[in-house]
Amino acid sequence: MVAPLEGKFMLTKDNTETALKVGDAVKEGDLICYIESMKTYNAIVSESAGTVTAILKANGDNVDEDDVLVQLG
Repeated sequence: MVAPLEGKFMLTKDNTETALKVGDAVKEGDLICYIESMKTYNAIVSESAGTVTAILKANGDNVDEDDVLVQLG
C-alpha cells in the first residue's frame, strides 16, 4: 500500500476501531489505515488481498505521497 496523498499516518481514527497488525489477513477493499490531511481523515483501503507482512509507518508519522505504508504478502 502506498500513500495517495501527504499527511499524517493513522492506524485508527479513534479507540473504538481495532488497529491493523502484522499477520492480519485483508481482502480487497478492506480498511487499512487513514491519512489525516487538512483535518480530514482519508480512509485508505486495500487494493488487493493478502496478509500484512509489515507496517512501515508508526501512528502519527508524517507521510508523503507514494510512501509505502503497509506491505502485503
